[in-house]
Amino acid sequence: MQRLITTIWLSLVILSWANAQESEQESADFKRINTETYRFYMEQKWDSLIDVGKEGLRTDIDYYYLRMRMGVAWFGKKNYRKASRHYTAALKQNQGDPLALESLYYSRLYSGQYEQARVIRKQFRSDLAMKLPTSEGRFFHQVSAEYLYNKGVDDGMFENTAELYPSGIAGVQYTTRHYSNASLSVVNNLAPGVLLTHAYNYLSKSNHYFYNDGLTGVIHPDQRVSQHQYYLSPQFTTQSGYTFKPMVHILGIRYQAAYESSMGFQGGTQWLMGSVKETDIVTGLSFKKNVGPVDLHLGGWYGALNNAEQFQGRAGFTWFPLGNLNLYAGGFFNSQYEIIPDRKKVVRLIPEMMFGFAISGKVWFDLNGVMGDMTNYLENNGMIVYNSFSEVIDKKVRFSVTIPVTQNGSLLYLGGVWTSHYSEFYPLDTGIAVIPTPITYNSFSIYGGISWKF
Repeated sequence: MQRLITTIWLSLVILSWANAQESEQESADFKRINTETYRFYMEQKWDSLIDVGKEGLRTDIDYYYLRMRMGVAWFGKKNYRKASRHYTAALKQNQGDPLALESLYYSRLYSGQYEQARVIRKQFRSDLAMKLPTSEGRFFHQVSAEYLYNKGVDDGMFENTAELYPSGIAGVQYTTRHYSNASLSVVNNLAPGVLLTHAYNYLSKSNHYFYNDGLTGVIHPDQRVSQHQYYLSPQFTTQSGYTFKPMVHILGIRYQAAYESSMGFQGGTQWLMGSVKETDIVTGLSFKKNVGPVDLHLGGWYGALNNAEQFQGRAGFTWFPLGNLNLYAGGFFNSQYEIIPDRKKVVRLIPEMMFGFAISGKVWFDLNGVMGDMTNYLENNGMIVYNSFSEVIDKKVRFSVTIPVTQNGSLLYLGGVWTSHYSEFYPLDTGIAVIPTPITYNSFSIYGGISWKF
């Protein structure tokens, strides 16, 4: 029994000695990490501070001043997203700290996370609240205006319509000659993190139109299409980086279509162009989450366009490798499930890539490419709708230049879009075995606008 007691006593002594040694080592490590990070902070040696700080975090040395110093170091390197992560950790250890709040506010602001910055600004109190502009903002937060012009096919392509369009098959086909689109949008500021976007678009379009009733055909070289659109989308942003954007888009469409008025002389058919009105709708929801240097995107939309129902989904990411807006890239996977009356259901897969960079933080260049069967295709959370009947975009490349004109985010931009299209012949008899070859062509659009923040 005495031997057992002696063994236990010796074990406790050895354990106490080991714990004391470990505690002394931890104390020495903490002292070294604290001393070195403070010295590098005072000397503004950001890389050295970050290396020592990472070493401390790996060994579970984590405290308010270490996080603040690392935030300052990353901010000094203009990596605002990593700075935000450390300032957020500092706030967890010292809730409501005004210095950490102010630092996190500017990190969100400079990384382009404007609504998150406004949510943080709402927490400012006393002297800090007096120091910076109010977070309430104006009710009319932003106004944007844009104009786009598209040049479709060369009119010379329609010189020989006998070879261009099928004969003896009842059906219809449209091919774009040109169109223009004007848009005006207003963003209302309802509260920090809550915005409401209204947009109005007017599309004016000219098509080369062909219709055949199975016996005779009619060609109208300037079929007019007009489209009035209203778009509404609230936006909700949280401090932790979640953004939700439900939307609804209503499209009122008027277009010309051929109809038979009476039998002409010696049995010929007399064709006239009448006006047809339709109303289509798109609704859905997009979601975004900030995760370090990456923004994750998800979205789902329902559309009733051109007498067909469709569901479109989107998943992807935008990566900011420098932790700021000077360089970014992204990849997205879009999918469509379309239900066409009297036809089989269709599934389409549409990949997308984007890349952008800034020169001295003053001029931004963006490049975006999409390929796939883009029928009744939706973009920008359903704000842009490609719903030309019988025409499909096969490839699309967009390039734009953006120039900031005020410090609060007002922008001027100019861009161009190259698209590869094909125009299909839609037979009235959906059971026809042989579909005529589509008309393929390329087109180019130019656009420009201004987005003004108040």
